[in-house]
Amino acid sequence: MIPRQVPVAAPARVRQRLLEAAPGPREVVHASASAIYVDLDGWCLGLVSATATRVPCALWSTLPDLVAHAGSPVAVRDGVLVLGDDELRITRLADPRATTVGRHENPPSAQEVLLSHQLDLPRDGRLTTAHLDRLLGRGPGLTPLGDDVLAGWFATRAALGDPDPALAGAVRRRLGVTTLLSATLIDCAIRGEALPQLSAWLAEPTPTARDALLAVGATSGAGLLTGASLALTSVSTELSRRVVA
Repeated sequence: MIPRQVPVAAPARVRQRLLEAAPGPREVVHASASAIYVDLDGWCLGLVSATATRVPCALWSTLPDLVAHAGSPVAVRDGVLVLGDDELRITRLADPRATTVGRHENPPSAQEVLLSHQLDLPRDGRLTTAHLDRLLGRGPGLTPLGDDVLAGWFATRAALGDPDPALAGAVRRRLGVTTLLSATLIDCAIRGEALPQLSAWLAEPTPTARDALLAVGATSGAGLLTGASLALTSVSTELSRRVVA
């Protein structure tokens, strides 16, 4: 049977990962009607439907759902992800980096966003390695809530042009304690790659953008919003201290 070629869009780094991947079958780590994730040599590669959130580690399809692909074998062949009889051909590249940060006069506090979750979060927004140990891998699901907070924080600091290399190095050394997908998304966030809902809120923090972000997943949007708000607060705190000094 001649494979059917399915056009997809993807970030350039996803394409490069596929080109560098060894050929052969891949283990499916999660499959649903909206997303399928596989282990790509220790990095989580996804395929998402047209209605799913366009995570920066995935191939973005126009398929309404992925039900027909449930249980299909997955492999890499000549730098292309093959799902059952379908070759997922990247025909458009996208840049998932958050690069624009609008005016955020009063970022929502962590207490406001996560009233029902007991997370140890600093009031000044400045995360340390001690916070990493209390956040990383904390919470249920493919992307634990604590990880979503970290992803929001790192992506926002990158968008502000004020990354924290030391903290990034510390979190990378600890990624083995969380899920493969979550570890991959934190790696993306450190590089400034973000979900489009987070990028939209950072660029223009309207109530509509905030609601769209909070609607992502069960708690993922709330975690990302909290992390982003902490990052915005941390930069303001650091700037104030520099001015005083």
